[in-house]
Amino acid sequence: MRSAQLFAPEDLRIVEMPTPEPEAGQVLVRVMAYSPYGTDVGTYLNKGGRYVSEYPIGIGADFSGIVEKCGPGVDDVQRGDRVSALALDHCGTCANCSNGRTNLCLDPEFQTFVRQTACEEFTLVSACKLARLPDVVSFEEAAMLAGPVDALNAFEQMGLKAGDEVTILGVGAMGLGAIATAKALELRTIAVGGSGKRAELARRMGADEVHPIPHHGYDLAADLLANDKSAAAILETTASAWGIEQSFKLASPGGAIALTGGPDLPATAWTLVERELRLFGVKGGAGQAQILSLIAEGKLDLASGISRRFDFEEANDALALLASEEARDVGRVIIRIGDYENAKETPS
Repeated sequence: MRSAQLFAPEDLRIVEMPTPEPEAGQVLVRVMAYSPYGTDVGTYLNKGGRYVSEYPIGIGADFSGIVEKCGPGVDDVQRGDRVSALALDHCGTCANCSNGRTNLCLDPEFQTFVRQTACEEFTLVSACKLARLPDVVSFEEAAMLAGPVDALNAFEQMGLKAGDEVTILGVGAMGLGAIATAKALELRTIAVGGSGKRAELARRMGADEVHPIPHHGYDLAADLLANDKSAAAILETTASAWGIEQSFKLASPGGAIALTGGPDLPATAWTLVERELRLFGVKGGAGQAQILSLIAEGKLDLASGISRRFDFEEANDALALLASEEARDVGRVIIRIGDYENAKETPS
């Protein structure tokens, strides 16, 4: 099979590799579409050696495809099923998994995060991570579920309901998915960030208000607060020091902040106490089936956020674009790995 492998930062090559065989509980998926987002760009650049310790290495997490082969003990899916996969594996039997919190699996075997690779013709995936796609959900839509699944988890933790207002900080891949999800759930959405055409994409995805920034690192919170625009509920999607700092500045007393990652907090325990802030960590989510249902029902539109499509052979060009200054004008990028327009969706 062909696989995109990183041999060094910004050096992604398509090479031939053996096609893996699924073991017990695993599924071999023929990848159709892969959509890179922030973590993939971080892996591609490997700034500070944070993401990669040894080369070569595969890349990619958010994808869709067709089940090619099932390992022993797999009966939830079968060859020919159209599927997508969550990034987090889980045991399926612990107390949290049994209660639907598969993203917080308690089994020590699953505490070490192992991300699947998706920028390749075939990938091995744990069967319990897979969700079958409704017939009307395209491979491209199903390759962009990470942001919506995170957002759904955040909104549920913060207790938001239809008509409530939420501020989405960041309008990259994860932020655009969060905006679209907020619209699907009938939340009033304020998008903060974006120094290029991504602000226009945020409006297209359903943001009721958009507050772009003139350049990276700009203290937009100061401007908003000067106009009495604090926020009662914030989802921070950039996982950056800037985004987290802006979130703590914008949060109103008694407000809620949901974080998807990032460095040290610009706050002490007294900050939380004095302002009675509520802080939520968002570790992926378990709402994949619900997100797929929202897409199938026509309530959640992810396709409008797609800016560019690349063929598999152009995978390095796609990641290079997202790592460049031009990314400020780019929404979601799709890498077409399989011929999904002509793909068979049922076993022959």
